[in-house]
Amino acid sequence: MLTALRDLAWLKEQIAYLDYPKGIIYGCKLRVENQHISIGPGQIKCRDYVFLLGEEERIEYVSTQNYVSLKFKVREREEFSGYIRYKTCFFLDASLELLDDEVELCRFKLKDGARLRTEYKDFYDIQTEYDTLNLAHATWSAADGNSLSKEVTDFFARKVLACEEAGEGDPQFAYLLLQSREAVRTELLKITLWEKQDKNKKKTLCQKMPFTS
Repeated sequence: MLTALRDLAWLKEQIAYLDYPKGIIYGCKLRVENQHISIGPGQIKCRDYVFLLGEEERIEYVSTQNYVSLKFKVREREEFSGYIRYKTCFFLDASLELLDDEVELCRFKLKDGARLRTEYKDFYDIQTEYDTLNLAHATWSAADGNSLSKEVTDFFARKVLACEEAGEGDPQFAYLLLQSREAVRTELLKITLWEKQDKNKKKTLCQKMPFTS
């Protein structure tokens, strides 16, 4: 009975994310401590399989003058009678290219004597070249394709809510970003950006037209 319930729970997870591309589904929050990058619990889809990461993992890092990528990798897949066994790992890779069995969590460059940081001053600081965990290229999975990192969209949402001059509809969009545990759909991000750009263009056009108040 317990085995059947366990298998049912596993099957529901696989079916729920059947159409998702490879990438982080939720969780896997990164933090830096004592020359280590810690990866929190979460879910990652890779090689058409959803992996549940129940414990925190730690990776030691060193200074580097070139970008290195923190990746999740499916090292091996073995089929047995009645089950399949996967062997996975986290590792730092000097190659920024992703193989079919790899998912990127972040990348960074680190100067000698410096320390990595995960605190960002503003939205653009997320892509600072040195000494910062860059999440812009992280492989996040959403229902309609790969999307932006949940950490990135959450950071943006908090900045919007803290801004006294937020535009019409911006706070509602920010709350939508924060309430989901998964990455937001790419389509929703694109539609919101298009609408925002369209409003700005119309506003600029009206300001340039003569005889407008």
